[in-house]
Formats: sequence, C-alpha cells, structure tokens
Amino acid sequence: MLVAQRVRISRRSSLRRSRGISLLEVLVSVLLAAIGLLALAGANVSAVRYSKMSQYRSTATMLAQDIGEWIRANKLGLGSYTYTTSWASQSGTIADDTSCETANCTAATLAAYDLATWRKVVRDQLPQGSVFISIQGAVGADVWIAWRDPAVANASENSTDSRNTAADTAKECPPTALGFAPPDESVRCSFFRINV
Repeated sequence: MLVAQRVRISRRSSLRRSRGISLLEVLVSVLLAAIGLLALAGANVSAVRYSKMSQYRSTATMLAQDIGEWIRANKLGLGSYTYTTSWASQSGTIADDTSCETANCTAATLAAYDLATWRKVVRDQLPQGSVFISIQGAVGADVWIAWRDPAVANASENSTDSRNTAADTAKECPPTALGFAPPDESVRCSFFRINV
C-alpha cells in the first residue's frame, strides 16, 4: 500500500513538471514564429523596394530611347544636344519651350526644343529626374539619366547604413570631371550610349 501511494505521488509531481515544460515549449514556438514573420516582412519590404528601383530603371531606358530617336531625326543639330549642367543646377522648374511649335526651326533650335521638352518629361516621370548628355563627335552621344531613389534617401536620413556609398553612386553617374556631381548616395544614374 505504501508503494502504491508513492507511485501516485511521483506521477502527480511528474505531471506538474511536464505541464510547466509544455508551456515553455509553446512560448519558444511562438517566439520562433514571430522571428520568422519579421524576416518575411523584411523580405517583402526589400522586394517592393527593388521592384520600384527596377521601374525607375525601365522608365530611364524608355526616356533614353526617346531622346535617341529625336537625335537621329535631327542629325544636323547633333552638336546642339549637348547638355552638361550639374545636378544642383537642374533642380528648378523647367519652362515650356514653344519656339518650334508655330515657326520653322533651325537644327539647333529644334535640338534646344527637343531637350527642353525631354527634360520636362524626365523631371515628371522620375523623382528629381536630371539629365547629362555629352556628344561624341559625329557618331553619337553619351546619355546619363539620374534620379533620387526615395527609399535610399529615407534610409540614409534615418540610419548609418554604409552599404550604399558615394563611391558606388559615382560609378553609375557621369565622371566628376564632367561637373555633374550627385549630392549623395541616394542619386541613381543610368548610362546609355546612343549611336546616330
């Protein structure tokens, strides 16, 4: 009889211990699930950011094709398509140029009209969109289209993340010697060589 009581008592105490252990197991599994959900949310944020960056690059490609077609259509005005204004100088509003809408234009005037119209479209379709065009003799033009990446701009204001450095941006944008000089690492550039 004494042995039976001891067995019952040991069963009760082992049940109490196992109840506490199962509660601990549940807490650990909830913690692991929460960490997994946070990782999934981070991956989702990155996917949205990279899809937006891809959209900006696609828009820049379409805009470069536009100016390329305009340059090819006005080969006599090729030299007039040079536009080497710095990033800071392009921050203002672009006035509408109507000089070629009502009168016959020379090749140079048409090039100025094309540039003004195209720069306005770039500014409207990309955040703080800016351009830099360098003519390469009679064979074509080097075109850089630059914009401010809002996701990187917000991240660089709120953190000390050094993954996107000014050196990385300099590789994408026109050489510093050309005077474009993007202000910080949130500026993204796409380079295009247009053959005439």
